[in-house]
Amino acid sequence: MKTITKRIFAIAGVLALGLTAVKATDGALLDALVKKGVLSDREAEDIRASEAKEYATTPAGKLSISDSVKKLTIYGDVRYRFEYADEKAQASTAIGAASTTAVGGENVVERNRYRLRVGADYVFTDNFKGGVELESNSANDSANQTMGNAYGKAGINIGLVYLQWKPVEWLTLVGGKQHNPLYTTDLMWDPDINPEGAAEILSWTIPLGDDSTPASRDPKDMKSIVGARSSPDESLTIGLTAFQGIYADNNEFNAPFSTTPRSAGATPQNATDVWQFVEQIPIQYNFDKNTFVKIVPGFNTYTSGGNNGPGGSAQGTAQNGGGSQNFAADNAADHLALITAPGEFDWKMWGQPFKFYWDFAANLEGKSRVQDVYLAATPGAIPGTTTAAQNLTAQNQNKALGDNIAWLAGVGVGQNKKKGDWSIRADYRQVGLGSTDPNLQDSDWGDSFLNQQGVKFCTTYNFTDFLTGTITAYDTWDYKSGLFANQNPTGLQAGNPTNVTGSTAGLVGLGAASQTQRVDVDLQWKF
Repeated sequence: MKTITKRIFAIAGVLALGLTAVKATDGALLDALVKKGVLSDREAEDIRASEAKEYATTPAGKLSISDSVKKLTIYGDVRYRFEYADEKAQASTAIGAASTTAVGGENVVERNRYRLRVGADYVFTDNFKGGVELESNSANDSANQTMGNAYGKAGINIGLVYLQWKPVEWLTLVGGKQHNPLYTTDLMWDPDINPEGAAEILSWTIPLGDDSTPASRDPKDMKSIVGARSSPDESLTIGLTAFQGIYADNNEFNAPFSTTPRSAGATPQNATDVWQFVEQIPIQYNFDKNTFVKIVPGFNTYTSGGNNGPGGSAQGTAQNGGGSQNFAADNAADHLALITAPGEFDWKMWGQPFKFYWDFAANLEGKSRVQDVYLAATPGAIPGTTTAAQNLTAQNQNKALGDNIAWLAGVGVGQNKKKGDWSIRADYRQVGLGSTDPNLQDSDWGDSFLNQQGVKFCTTYNFTDFLTGTITAYDTWDYKSGLFANQNPTGLQAGNPTNVTGSTAGLVGLGAASQTQRVDVDLQWKF
């Protein structure tokens, strides 16, 4: 009877830990009970067999992972957003000497939106790692879905699928649709974009701090006559990041033009793939574990966007398009050779982390981009054909226009890791018309319009460790006004804001807004 009683209490104690915990700890617990004489070796083995049989009938017992996987992490997040957005057109009159009809004005949108993302990270043997993520939208820069479509359902799309290998401590190789490997701000890259291609990340850290025992303070000790010792956390980190992105994949069998023989209505067809190449040299100096300065000079360029025709223009954005950026024309990546230099300075004060951050970009071919891409002849026209009157007007008005500089400067305080944490960030920026690729820059600032300047403010509070509330607001206005006189501004809210199939110059869709305002109120929870 005594043996049965001991066995019952032992089994009850094991079960109290929970089936999942038992799987990992029952061996050590049973061994301890045997060592203390509570159970015999045979009784412990009977308990193990009984528990294994019980565990196999549970859902957890039916889940198996490949032996090649050392660790599997499942994660996800859901976000609800209320959004208010307002765009004001730069032009307000229709084209034509006899026409005075107003076609510009204000475009206000209020909508409720949600976002779902679910992913898994795998840690394999032999220094390999992988990841997949599913999300609720196919746009490259947004997973948002807008409510109010007769209770329609959202699609599920692949947001991430990549493999990572770290053969040595200082080298990481990544391939696939991956988290952005580059150090950047949303001036250049929307944080929701996961680029596709290959990345090589090299990094070396050189310790500079002195963690030895301080010298004696005895005035007779000559070793005490030394300068102040540095922090043991002082270090210098230097790296190299290279990314090769598959920006646009075109059919190699495309004919130069969509009709034969070449007619005035033929559309140029690009048969060359467009690749993006980015190189960065991250340099970080740590004064201590809370204070460091980081600067990352880099170079960003593209292979030809398809210079087999002067027509076309880079895609802009529209509220009714969900902020989606698309590769819209054959030469949208032409004349982009950018020198970039983002960075930050971090420190801690009053128990809170502070950050001053910046970004800078100069397109070495900014003027050519404006003149040859945005101010080209009618999109889709054959080289040598007559330029549309609207485009000719735009060309004559903007012959000297380049605007190849974009920059940002901001400050942040606080962090969001656990319940009660808060953070605030604010910045000011200017984006010249020929300075950046509008297909990649943040759609939550200026609605991705170029020729804009303005401010952005964001604050986040942790209601719990997993639930946060965020308010984001921005206000932008045109950097240079009066660029679009006598041009048709109706492309501002059209489904295709660049009017690539119409006769309006590409400038309209990319810079037609004189002012944009947006307020987003988010509630987000992680699981």
